[in-house]
Amino acid sequence: MHRLLEAVPGLPRGGCWMDPCAGEGAIIKAARQVEPDTKWRALELRSECEEALSAIPNCTVSIGDFRSEELPPANQVDVILMNPPYRLAHEFIIQSMKIAPHVVALLRLNFLGSDLRAEWLSMWMPDVRVLPNRPKFRSGPGTDSIEYAWMSWESGIPSATGTICVLPPTSKAERGVRGGKTSNR
Repeated sequence: MHRLLEAVPGLPRGGCWMDPCAGEGAIIKAARQVEPDTKWRALELRSECEEALSAIPNCTVSIGDFRSEELPPANQVDVILMNPPYRLAHEFIIQSMKIAPHVVALLRLNFLGSDLRAEWLSMWMPDVRVLPNRPKFRSGPGTDSIEYAWMSWESGIPSATGTICVLPPTSKAERGVRGGKTSNR
């Protein structure tokens, strides 16, 4: 997470950050290791995640659907940092851009290759920070089978181009991958 925060220029330190699809808080917990004083707003659809989220310091928790929830007014959230459900990612990004000046999403690289998003991307191309190691989302051996990147937008600043870089590799220990074969290429 520290590499991401270093790689995305202009992200404010501290302030109020939000994860609108927080799950059990993995992204919030990782970001708090680097920025412990940041205040967080966690929104999650699944009520079974509320206990885990409530245990995170400086985190206000709401259970609801980001697409229909009453959202904080613009400028009350400095950054939205999320791993949205892939099939709803575009919708989550557009919604996020209405309330936060900085939007950062963990997405499959193929998010950029879509007829459905092509016109929008021609005006809102993100900056892309490719993960050199595939992430591990579930317990067990190996990693996910798809390449991912952190994609970031500055709300209100359309751009037909974005930058792309590959982040430095993350050790297997940091990723929770034990020795042996993995799907990292």
